Amino acid sequence: MIIANALFDTSFKQLVSDPEIATAMIETLLETKVVDIALTPTEHNKPMNDDDKRPRFMRVDYSATIRNKDGEEQKILIEMQKGRGAENILRFREYLAVAGYMPKKDEKNPIPVITVYFLGFKLQHVDTPCLKVARQYIDMLNNTVLETKEKFVELLTHDSYIIQAPRINIGKEPRTKLEKILSIFEQKNFVGDKEQTINYEYPIDDNAVKKMAEVLHYIGTDPNERKVLEEEAYWQRYEYYTAGELVRKDDELAEKDRELAEAKQREENAKQQAENAKRTIVLNLHGMGLSTPDIAKAADIPEQDVKKILEAET
Repeated sequence: MIIANALFDTSFKQLVSDPEIATAMIETLLETKVVDIALTPTEHNKPMNDDDKRPRFMRVDYSATIRNKDGEEQKILIEMQKGRGAENILRFREYLAVAGYMPKKDEKNPIPVITVYFLGFKLQHVDTPCLKVARQYIDMLNNTVLETKEKFVELLTHDSYIIQAPRINIGKEPRTKLEKILSIFEQKNFVGDKEQTINYEYPIDDNAVKKMAEVLHYIGTDPNERKVLEEEAYWQRYEYYTAGELVRKDDELAEKDRELAEAKQREENAKQQAENAKRTIVLNLHGMGLSTPDIAKAADIPEQDVKKILEAET
């Protein structure tokens, strides 16, 4: 079956705009029951400049209410931003700071938030395609995990789920409900070189996955929808080879600066360790009653250095 690449803005927006699909995604990821869902798909566009009205980046978000095993309700912020590097972290942070998922006028009793991120790039040190970042309450004095929750803490912090689409590799066929959902976002079996459509070959025996595949099949085969995908693919490639190239060069320079700084720090640490070792040897030999010339000879250290070390101790 030919389906549209779910990481394209056009595709993802239509997926998460469907209540049934959104509910299945949340329940599968969070392993909980969705009791209410309020879809609020929102596009956040920012043009490159006044003459270029093309979106520089776009976010799609929606919220849902779940009830956990303790009967607590949580509002979930689902956000997907297609990006090629970790520079998107600043955008995620900015969005969380200004997002209107908890309106002050309407929310007398604000609800904790859980964030789910679909990434179009690989994290550097995390190999798993689906990562859960869960909080713990830790008593630092006794170094023990507390089996409790506090409303004040829950409102100020949140758990996160991070999906790295480029790391999804299902294999022969998906085995679990989570793998079935993730298989829709797998980045392989592309049709053509623009990566806008995929040949989805897995068997489908789940209603939610079937609906996801049908939505993406329509987008990937309908002439009008394909045209939108073509335009997005064009601008994606354009940005990759223009603004994206500048970002990559900046990242490379920053990485080189970091490596030079680390090398310099290692050199300084090694030098300091050598000085400390030399000082320890001199003081030990001095404590044994050896004269300055004898210390210099025994430790193979210039007498001038020995004198400086001993003078610094007096």
